[in-house]
Amino acid sequence: MWDISSLQLAKLQFFSSLSFFSAFGLSTVVLGWLLLFCKGMTHRKAADGRWMEMYRFWVRIFALSMTVSLLGMVFILIQAGALWPNLFVRLGPVSGPLIVLIAALTFIIKLFVTDVMLYRQGTLSSWLHSIFVLLAALGTTSIATLLICFQSWLHFPAGLVPDTSPLTLIDWRVFILQAQAWHRIAFMISLASLGVGGLMVSISASEALAKPLNAAEQLGFRIGAGLMVLGLGLLVVCCVLFQAELFRQETPLPAIALWAQKLVLGLLLLLAVASLSLWGWYLKRRSEFGKLPRWAQHVLVWVGPASWLVLWLTLILLSLRDGQYFVHGLVTYAEAFSSEQTGMMIGAVTVAIWLLFSMILAGFIFLARRAARYGVVPVRKIRRTA
Repeated sequence: MWDISSLQLAKLQFFSSLSFFSAFGLSTVVLGWLLLFCKGMTHRKAADGRWMEMYRFWVRIFALSMTVSLLGMVFILIQAGALWPNLFVRLGPVSGPLIVLIAALTFIIKLFVTDVMLYRQGTLSSWLHSIFVLLAALGTTSIATLLICFQSWLHFPAGLVPDTSPLTLIDWRVFILQAQAWHRIAFMISLASLGVGGLMVSISASEALAKPLNAAEQLGFRIGAGLMVLGLGLLVVCCVLFQAELFRQETPLPAIALWAQKLVLGLLLLLAVASLSLWGWYLKRRSEFGKLPRWAQHVLVWVGPASWLVLWLTLILLSLRDGQYFVHGLVTYAEAFSSEQTGMMIGAVTVAIWLLFSMILAGFIFLARRAARYGVVPVRKIRRTA
């Protein structure tokens, strides 16, 4: 039987949950800018209907991803309060304002901006509707930036009032403008671009197996393949430039984490081979992606799950790199942990949470495939008048 302490189980539960919902949050950011790009292309004089059809489909995926992210925000706050109650005591002046600001931005975007993006396209002018899409992209990017800056600050705390408890920042500009945070943001966006590109390729390949792709679906296939190459290229650049910051390890990783690292590297290699082979076939044949051999389409269906698994595992590994410290050099996990939690209880809750993740992911895949298979249909019923 594995000898795992209650503290290790708590770290596994919390950071696997945080990484799961962070994957959806980061993907929401990339999807927001993708939707803005699609809307921008519809304003060209020579624009055709492909871009608007593509927007109408992917705005549904954007809304689904944002819903999961919003659920995750509430879920993570409950977990943090149950597992790490002493952390909020030490970090209250820093985490409190951030939680309020992020929650306010999230609910505003979800309740107002997303509603306009989904349902008000026919009642607003095209330019006004595009402004709301821009607000959604900027809002989700701001939320992700604040969260990544906070996570980076936990690893590189700076700008604190010396010898104070709780920890208090002297200047919030240090929190936002630290170089390590922006290096981490670039790395995260690279991962998210790979994940969204893989999702687009996977959905397109799945549809190509069932029916011939229309012009908008071919366009989505091509853009997804381009996002994959872009994400992989940016990942290589970030790993070369920021390796010392991103992958610093204070203590040796456990065996399971080392196996996870090998799995991530192997999947990245396979994704690179798949994306380069896909573009090589396209450039050589000058044919549409939907006309790939069926065996290749079957392979590409698994690109999406593989890219999201890379995103999830990488986020977990990055969260565990500081060993014993929650706030590097200042607050340990043992200090923040609730001693009232037993290992059996935490283990049982962890298994239940992973089952919940499986159901959420299955629901997300089901709704995404249903939207792709049957097209975009009105969500609200039309009332008949006598």
